[in-house]
Amino acid sequence: SQLNLAVPYGSVFAFLGNNGEGKSTTIRVLTGLEAPDAGSVTICGNSLYTKRRSLLSRTARFVPDYRLLHRLGGLIDAPSLYPNLTAAEFLSIGCRIKGLPVSEIDRVLAVVSLTGAAKRHIGQFSLGMKQRLAIAHTLLGDPKLLILDEPTNGLDPSGIRDIRQLLSELPASTGTTVFFSTHNLDEVEKMATRFAVLKDGRIRFESDIPSWKAAQQFNMTLEVGDANAAHTVLLQHGFQSTMTNPNALRVEGLPRDEQPRLHALLVNEGIELFQSYQSKTSLEQWFTNEHTD
Repeated sequence: SQLNLAVPYGSVFAFLGNNGEGKSTTIRVLTGLEAPDAGSVTICGNSLYTKRRSLLSRTARFVPDYRLLHRLGGLIDAPSLYPNLTAAEFLSIGCRIKGLPVSEIDRVLAVVSLTGAAKRHIGQFSLGMKQRLAIAHTLLGDPKLLILDEPTNGLDPSGIRDIRQLLSELPASTGTTVFFSTHNLDEVEKMATRFAVLKDGRIRFESDIPSWKAAQQFNMTLEVGDANAAHTVLLQHGFQSTMTNPNALRVEGLPRDEQPRLHALLVNEGIELFQSYQSKTSLEQWFTNEHTD
């Protein structure tokens, strides 16, 4: 309810949220598989739904514009691929259904790096190759918007890497905007340009990835001569730390500009400082802390 979301042209947009928050329902509405109860969906400046009253009912309902749906590609759930077809044969069926020239087959296979597998049977493909072939099918006709539900789900690290590279390069290589849902937050940091968090039916947070990264605080691990003494000094100056052993402690939620002051405090108080390591809060850590009950 009250979901307001705008996906910029040319972005790789990640749609995040816990199970049951409505991500899949939203994607089904965006792809014309499930009509909304109210509101509007606009794609490339055109309204996806119009309200119409059927001949047999007095109640008006939202009906998708199927011509507009041809301008987007969607992959919902795991793809169903016939194993005895070759990749080219599978895509040729899509071309016939959409009224497209067979030259589209070579184009989309090149986009997903499967040109060399055009004549191989799908039953010989790995899961990652099958996912790329399914994405190639959605790219037939050069859609301006690609909508994917959990595109890396069930893939091994190699398959995840291939999908990440493919999706992150699509806007530049084909001009296609990518909108996808995922639970793999580590991959969001690597391939998305923008993300939004859905909770309780509303967008609770939205940001581009660079701005989000710049706003995150650091965690720091310090190796010192006396962790107990260092802990006391830091506490006196407002820094919260946790001793991990007699010669090490960890400081969390540290702003970037406070790091030099923290080092200076320890040195000025006679605390031996051997090494310090810093790490930024990951998207997964941030999401768990901020958006998980």
